[in-house]
Amino acid sequence: MSESTNATTWAPNYGAVTHINCVYPISGTYGLMPRLLFYVTLVAAIFGRSREWLIIGALVSALTYAGTAAIHMMTLVRSRVGVFDLDIMVSWAILSTGALGYIGMMHWSTTLRNSRAKVVMILWGILVGMGLIFGRALLFDAVLSPPEPACYSTDGKLLVWPVELISSGFNCTYKCFGLSRPLRQRSEIQAVPHRMLDNKYTHLALVLVGPIQFAAYAAISLDSLEHTPSIMCQRYVMAYLLRDGNGYRQEEMTKVVYKASMESWYGGYFVLLGYVRRVRWSWIKLLWASLLLPWLMLSFAIDVLCLPLMVTNIVLNEVTLLSGGFPVNEADVAIGQWGPVVSACLVVIAACVNKGLEWWELRQKRRRESRIGDGVGEVEEVRIDSGEKREEEAGDGQTIGVVKPKLAHVQTLRDMED
Repeated sequence: MSESTNATTWAPNYGAVTHINCVYPISGTYGLMPRLLFYVTLVAAIFGRSREWLIIGALVSALTYAGTAAIHMMTLVRSRVGVFDLDIMVSWAILSTGALGYIGMMHWSTTLRNSRAKVVMILWGILVGMGLIFGRALLFDAVLSPPEPACYSTDGKLLVWPVELISSGFNCTYKCFGLSRPLRQRSEIQAVPHRMLDNKYTHLALVLVGPIQFAAYAAISLDSLEHTPSIMCQRYVMAYLLRDGNGYRQEEMTKVVYKASMESWYGGYFVLLGYVRRVRWSWIKLLWASLLLPWLMLSFAIDVLCLPLMVTNIVLNEVTLLSGGFPVNEADVAIGQWGPVVSACLVVIAACVNKGLEWWELRQKRRRESRIGDGVGEVEEVRIDSGEKREEEAGDGQTIGVVKPKLAHVQTLRDMED
């Protein structure tokens, strides 16, 4: 039987299939359970600001997972043409959530922002931002390969995997079965209906691409500040919009913006926008305002709405991944799916046990210090009593010079045995 386009033929799990595209299934490490674990640990790292001993494990888990996804995204630059790697979509979901979560952690978690881990977070943000740049190029700039006619066997079975070509019932094949990509094997290639990659759900993950790309910029930039415009944004606004001879010097305005940002959240934004309202406009300044004011307002909106945007991004991406019916290398009951969840639970248990032991040792130390303090008091009383007795025995005698004090005898177990 040659290449068939008969829409009435029923293919298992896919229904009537006329055209297919070749894909690499979602890797096991990007399955549903590991993704949910990443979302939970990321939220815990943002809101667990007062429980550093508990969230450190969650933070490490989230950072390593998203960092690995960023490096993986960079290796997938050739994995959209010919055979589409579904890991691109999952990596985009992870990295976009991580970029929005980065802003939340750096701007909303005072514990993290004021700790030495801030440098590590900045480096992680740069890595995630670079991964998003590669992901954006893969999802928007690369064109999906045209579909191929579906191939059926003599008994009406759809050709899905290359290993099925061993059967003599297939007299056709797909061109994409002969392609190979880095970090993948040809045996992993799977033929799926073309509608799976082009339906009403596949574009939901791209709705928030604008805020996500700005979050990627905020993650990469080193001049971003918490709850205030970035240093570069302030310099451009002051240099090209506020230099109008009103008597305000750039240094003074910088100090005012900094002071306002330190006194209240988003005070720097309000002061800067207040200055802009009093600008003497010209055509040149209108041109600069068309570039700088959207930057200023978008940074303000992302800072305020980063957490709601993160939740919305998670929902849209998961609807896309779960409603699309994309194939996964591992089932939900496989060790690769629930193993990371168990590992995270063990880390939390270990942190709780360690904190409990630390609390117990501190309590025991305080008890010992309290007992030692009580013992010192008794020794001093004995010294005073013995001194009074010596004075009574000495009568009116007087000792001249340095007198070496005699230590009081403290009863021991040996004395009790005697």
